[in-house]
Amino acid sequence: MRVALIDSGVDASHPALRAAALRHVALVQRGAGGGAYGVAPCAPEDLSGHGTACAGIVHRMAPAAEITSVRALGDGGRCSRDGLVAALRFCVGERFSVVNLSLGIDIPKNAPLRPGDYRSLVELYEVADAAYTAEVVLVAAGPNAAAFRTYPGRFKSLIGVGRGAFQDPEALRSELTLDHEILAPGDDVLAPAPGGGERRWTGTSFAAPHVTAHVARIRAAWPELSIEAVKAALHGLARGARGEGVEERGAPA
Repeated sequence: MRVALIDSGVDASHPALRAAALRHVALVQRGAGGGAYGVAPCAPEDLSGHGTACAGIVHRMAPAAEITSVRALGDGGRCSRDGLVAALRFCVGERFSVVNLSLGIDIPKNAPLRPGDYRSLVELYEVADAAYTAEVVLVAAGPNAAAFRTYPGRFKSLIGVGRGAFQDPEALRSELTLDHEILAPGDDVLAPAPGGGERRWTGTSFAAPHVTAHVARIRAAWPELSIEAVKAALHGLARGARGEGVEERGAPA
């Protein structure tokens, strides 16, 4: 299966990923004035370690998956909203089997949307709909704090992911809310870290790649399934008596 990670890049030299089938591209701005983005091949590096951790989780669970790192986040772990839309459009155009989005736009629940928010969210919604039509499964992290709503993780055309504490690293739990529809391991997850080692990571960012790996497995076994059937299969796994010991999200470690 072809998996895309829109993130901070992936360190291909990390020991946990040396056997992975990796491709590396980056979001680039076209022209001095900004506003227009393209995607071009780039060095196999990670600007923060975030993307490498997510790739390590996917590779551990779905080692046969071909992973394309779409580097969109900069040194500070941030990306413009237009850049996020452009990266998503690229992934839809490439017809990836599943796209991991361990990022998103956080908006306080007690604050009204601004005009710029409406524009960004409509553009994201349209790309998410295009992905659904193209049979590209999007997996997006939900909020890490209950005070926020996170986009595109809230869209119901994709799979929104919350985090829980599970003894089983492959556990899932169905939980349909406005913010997400499934919980996956996201507390103290052991994953690759900068420098070649590993560390414990906490947040919905690290729950999402668990779900992405499950989706890659499902699509590898049944490539003809529609997105709704993939979701049904995912929730079927969640009902498989693995969901003990769930604690809902808090602030990332």
